Amino acid sequence: MIEYRDPVTGYLVRRYTQGPERNAKLYFTTENFSVDDKYFFFNKDVAGGRECYRAELATGELTLMTTADYDGFALDREKNVAYTVRGGTEVFAVNLDDNTMAKVGDLPAGGRITGHLTSANTGRIACSYHLANKIYALVILDPGKEAQVVYRSDYRLGHAQICPTDENLIFYIHETEGDAFQRTWMCDVQEQYVRPWYVEHPNEWITHEVWAADGTEMAFMKLRGRILIGDKDGRHFDQAAESEQLLHPCLSRDRKWLVADRISYLGVNVQEGVVLIERATGKQKLIATTGSCKTGSDHQHPSFNRAGDMVLFSNPDENGIAQVCTIDLKQVMQDW
Repeated sequence: MIEYRDPVTGYLVRRYTQGPERNAKLYFTTENFSVDDKYFFFNKDVAGGRECYRAELATGELTLMTTADYDGFALDREKNVAYTVRGGTEVFAVNLDDNTMAKVGDLPAGGRITGHLTSANTGRIACSYHLANKIYALVILDPGKEAQVVYRSDYRLGHAQICPTDENLIFYIHETEGDAFQRTWMCDVQEQYVRPWYVEHPNEWITHEVWAADGTEMAFMKLRGRILIGDKDGRHFDQAAESEQLLHPCLSRDRKWLVADRISYLGVNVQEGVVLIERATGKQKLIATTGSCKTGSDHQHPSFNRAGDMVLFSNPDENGIAQVCTIDLKQVMQDW
């Protein structure tokens, strides 16, 4: 771990990793910190896959959590538990208090997840999945029960996120790796019924959606540079912020703050970095600058700790490869 002053913002930043391997924080659609905010988690690229590590925030001490034969590591919104998949189908719960693992079930044989696992407050696990017969699906796994395929599609499904406080709702997208005619969808598990969530109009580009921790709403991007927030029913949407080249928005747990990365894309080059936004006022501030991303996996993907006073982000190094950093927001608030 090293500390440095950001050359543009002047704020103190801590960097916890060093390449040449990619060391990337967990995606912004899952919690990244333990419930006490003492630790955060990140993925390290290794031969054959990715290892997941725990980093102690104060010291930078690293602990290996899962080896390259595991995938989809993601944290529970409330409990000090993470979920991961071994060998494509075996699902394990990781107790983050003592780092023990217990198998909780199996996903359908021969398939693979198309994103990280997600969980509701009831313990139900959900994911988007590529079945052995090459059909895409949404799958749920309730503790002690057999996994169920609750929806099938010819579309490539991704970014599935079960509502943190409503196990009956699963948000997902049609993944095109770019724009989509209708990207965002919501699945009613009980009724096995799907409907568009944000209904897109021609020439709208919607992307990078994330639940609020309490499951009442979702934040997402309307390119270029607008952050929108909608209720979980998809009936009401407000613009929360607009700025140059924003991409991945994330809500603090109290829903009062947003953090997003600023990235060069669609032919526009900017100083890349991390932007903090006060939701009530729309006021925004560049709090950290970063290198330019080599790939989408190297994007900053910023997110808050549970207390909302720390931001974790990936900072591309001189080769464009992600390295994990934090910035303490208490220093930002002093001159907000």
